[in-house]
Amino acid sequence: MLLRLLLTARVCAGLAPNHRATPRVSPLSGKPRLLGDADADEAIDIQYCQAGTALLANEWTAVAETIGIAELSELAEARPSEIHGTGLFATQDLTKGTLVTLYRPDLTVDDIGNAFMLDEADAEHFQASPEAPGSRQYFVWPRGVGTSAVPADCPRFWVAANPTKEAAPGFLAHLANDGAACTGQDDIERYLVDSAELANACLLPLCIPVMGLVLSKDVRQDDELLVTYGYDAWLRTPLAATHPATVEALLRTGASTYAGLTVVASERYGGALKRLATFVRTGSTEEAPPPRVKRKKASGFG
Repeated sequence: MLLRLLLTARVCAGLAPNHRATPRVSPLSGKPRLLGDADADEAIDIQYCQAGTALLANEWTAVAETIGIAELSELAEARPSEIHGTGLFATQDLTKGTLVTLYRPDLTVDDIGNAFMLDEADAEHFQASPEAPGSRQYFVWPRGVGTSAVPADCPRFWVAANPTKEAAPGFLAHLANDGAACTGQDDIERYLVDSAELANACLLPLCIPVMGLVLSKDVRQDDELLVTYGYDAWLRTPLAATHPATVEALLRTGASTYAGLTVVASERYGGALKRLATFVRTGSTEEAPPPRVKRKKASGFG
C-alpha cells in the first residue's frame, strides 16, 4: 500500500504545471515544488498526503470502515440549491458536532506560495481564468489549531477542491454554499450577520491537508448545509489588518465558534482522525511499530 501511495504521489507530481494560480487569500509567490527537486522536502510531504487523500477517495469502500468514517458517505448528498447551483443537503437528522463529509485537497498552497496539484485535470481547472466572487475555493489552515491528528505547530495551508471532478463518496464538503453574499466593503457587517445566522456548518482541519465539514447547529433531514465563506472570498481580497469594532466582534465570534468546533471534533472523532492522518500519510491504516529499545543486561553480583 505504501509503495502504491509513493508511486501515485510521484506520478501526480510529474503532472503539476510550473505556473501560477490565484488563491483567494495568499497569492502564489513561489514556484511549485516537484518530487525529485533538491529542495523539495516539504513538497514531498504534502504531495504524498494529497496522493493519500486521492487514494482514500478511490478506495473508500475498502478502507473507510477501517478508519471509522464510512458513515460520511451517507450523511449528505448533492442536490439543486435555491441559493446557488448545486448545494449539500442532510439525508437525515443530525446533531451539532457531527462530522458530515470531507473536503478534497486537489490544490494545496503553502504559506510562502508554493502550489501542489495532483493531476492534469486539476492543473487545467486551477490555471483557468479567476472564478466568480464567492466561489467555493480556499479555506485557511489556521495557526495554533491542534487536534488529536494535527500538531499545534503545523504549517499553514490553503486548500481547494476541483468542482469539475466527479464527486467522490465521503468528499462533498466543497459543495456547501454560503447562505449570504457580500457585495462590497460597505456590506461586510450585514453579510457577516446574515451568513452567521444562516450557517449550520463549518470547515475544520482534520489532518494535513484534509478538512472536514462539521455541524455548528442541529439540522433536520433535507436541510441545506451552509457555511460562511468570508467577505474576502466574495470580494476577492485579503482580510484587512484592522476592522471597525462591530465587524471585529463578528469575526471574533466566528473564530470562537471555529475553535470550539475544532475541539469538539477532536474529542468526538479522535481515534478516527488519527487513523485518517495515518492513511493519508502512509497509505495504510496501521501505525508503524515503535522503534525497539535495546535493554541493558542486568549486572550480576560479585
